[in-house]
Amino acid sequence: MGAQMTQRIAALAAGAAVAVLVLSGCAPETGARDRGESAAQRQAFPAVYEQSVEWRECDSSLGYRDGVEELLTEQGARVDGMRCALVDVPLDWNDPENPETIRLSTVRVPATGDEPIGTLLSNPGGPGASGIDFALGMTIQESFAAVQEHYDLLGFDPRGMGRSTPLECESESTIFELELAMCADQDPLASSMGSAQVARDMELLRHLVGDDTMHYPGFSYGTVIGASYATIFPERVGRLLLDSAWPSDWSSPLGSYEQHAAISGALAELLAQCGVEYEVAACPMGGEDALVQTMQQLTAQPLTATDGTRVDGDMLSGYLTMSLYRLPAGREDALDAVGRALGGEQQAVDDIAAAMSGGGARVSLSGMVVRCLSAPRDANLVGLVDFIEANGLPRLLGGPEITDDTLRQFVDLKCEALPDSGEDFLAFSNDGDAPILVIGVTGDHATPYAGAQQLVSELGNARLLTLEGRGHIASFQNRSSCADAAAIAYLVDGELPPEGTVCADD
Repeated sequence: MGAQMTQRIAALAAGAAVAVLVLSGCAPETGARDRGESAAQRQAFPAVYEQSVEWRECDSSLGYRDGVEELLTEQGARVDGMRCALVDVPLDWNDPENPETIRLSTVRVPATGDEPIGTLLSNPGGPGASGIDFALGMTIQESFAAVQEHYDLLGFDPRGMGRSTPLECESESTIFELELAMCADQDPLASSMGSAQVARDMELLRHLVGDDTMHYPGFSYGTVIGASYATIFPERVGRLLLDSAWPSDWSSPLGSYEQHAAISGALAELLAQCGVEYEVAACPMGGEDALVQTMQQLTAQPLTATDGTRVDGDMLSGYLTMSLYRLPAGREDALDAVGRALGGEQQAVDDIAAAMSGGGARVSLSGMVVRCLSAPRDANLVGLVDFIEANGLPRLLGGPEITDDTLRQFVDLKCEALPDSGEDFLAFSNDGDAPILVIGVTGDHATPYAGAQQLVSELGNARLLTLEGRGHIASFQNRSSCADAAAIAYLVDGELPPEGTVCADD
C-alpha cells in the first residue's frame, strides 16, 4: 500500500486512544502442531492465553473516529462488520515471572466470502507503521479482493506503537544516544519492543482467534517480523508471504549502509531518467553530480517556506527519497515540485516543507528502539569496510574517495546506548514443513534485492519470486499483475510460483 493511501486511511480512522478492558474467546488447541515453542509459550504465560476477547464497535473509546466503518465504506473499503479490541500481552515474553502486561490494539474485518480459510495477520513495516491502518487500507485495493474473500483480516499495532500501549519517553537532549539511554531508563517497554517480542505477540493472537497455523503477509520491515515468527514457531507456519524482504542482519551497520547506497543509486537514476521516463516540463537537475551540488548550495543558503521552515539540502534529498516509494506519477509530481521550488516558486517550496513536516522516511525514536533491539551484537565493522571497498562509495554518500572522513558516518554504534541492544536478534530459519514465499524487487531502494536473496538462503524452506523493476513492494500495489497473481495463488491456494519466476511491471 502506498504512502498516500496509508496517510488517508490513518486520517479516516484517527482518534484519541484510551485503555479499555475488552473480552473474547478462542478455541482449544489439539493435534500435532500443539508442541514446540508454541506450547512452551502457552504454558509459561497461562494468564494471557486464558483471557477472553470480545470484539466491539470501533469508536473513539478505542482510538478511532466515530463512524469510522461508514467513512471507510464511502472510500470503497470492504469493512462490513469490522470490530476492534484491546488484547493483553506480557510486558516481556522473556520473563515469565514478570506479571506486568501491556495492550495491543487490534481490528478484525470479516472475510467477504462465505467460507474463510482462517485469519490473515499483516504488517507494513517501518518499524513503527500502523498495522491497523494497513489492514484497513488493503480492503480498498482491488487486487487484494481475491485474498480478502478467503480470509478474515486481523490488523494490529505493534507494541509501543500507534493505538497499542505507547512507548513513553521524555528527553531534553538532542543527542540521539542520550535519548535512547534515557528512554530505556524511563520506560521498561523500551527493553521489550524487538522483532522477536512482536512475533510472540502474533503467536498469542493466532491462538486467541482460534487458527491452527499462522497466515501472514509482511512487507518491508514486516518481513523481519514474519521471518522471526518462522524462526521461533516453525511448527505453526502456514502461508507466510514476505515482500521486499530484509535478511537477519538488516539492522547492522552494513545493512544500514546497503540501504543508503541503494537509495543513492535510485536517486541518481531518478534524476537521470527525468524527461525520458517521467513527463516533467522542466527537470530540476541533470543527475547525481548536480544533486550533490544543489544540496551543498541549499545547505549554505536554504530556501524558506512561508511558515519559516528551512528547506536545506538534506530536506530536498529526503523529499526526493520519499518519492521513490510512489508509483511513477508520484515521482513525476515530486520532480516537478523540486524544479519549481529551485526556480523560485514559493508554493512549491511550501509544498515540500509541508510534505516533510512529519519527518519524511526517517525512523522515529520508537522505531529505532526496535532496530537496536533486533540488531546483531557483532556490528561487523570489518565487513562494512570490506563491502564499501569492494563496491565503491557513491558520490551522494561522500565518495568516491574512501577515507576516515567518508567512512565515519557509517560506523554507526548508536545502539550501544541502549542497554538491551541485540536482545532480540535472530539468525533466521524455517525448520517447519510449510514453505515461505519471499519477493524481492531488483531496483528496490528501501530493501535491496540482495537482502531477499539472502533471506531465502537463511530460511532454507523458502521460494524467491523476483520483480524486475524500481520501487518498494511488489504485490498488491497496482503495479504488477504477475506478482499479484503469484501472491494470491500462494495465500489462497498454497501454490508456490515455479523456481526462478521473474515478474515485470504492467
